[in-house]
Amino acid sequence: MRLPRFYLSPTAKAQLFGLAVGGSLAVLVVNRAGLSWGLFFVGWAGAWALGEKLFGARITGTSDRNAMIIALVSGFVFPWVGVGFAALFEALRP
Repeated sequence: MRLPRFYLSPTAKAQLFGLAVGGSLAVLVVNRAGLSWGLFFVGWAGAWALGEKLFGARITGTSDRNAMIIALVSGFVFPWVGVGFAALFEALRP
């Protein structure tokens, strides 16, 4: 049985690496701080969707080096927006 081969552009690989590193550290923080997992994932998904809308067209029109830097940094930051979202709503909880 042959598995399908997926091609990822270097920009997508950079964002995936940033998501993996930032996401694993953010998951560790959420677990240790006792924050809500649901709020964390909602914040993360919202940040990712908004970031793709805002930065998606901007990444394709830049040079390869700048596109990789933007993708790496944005991939690292998206999970931390989820941590901030969960921490904010946990602090506002009565």
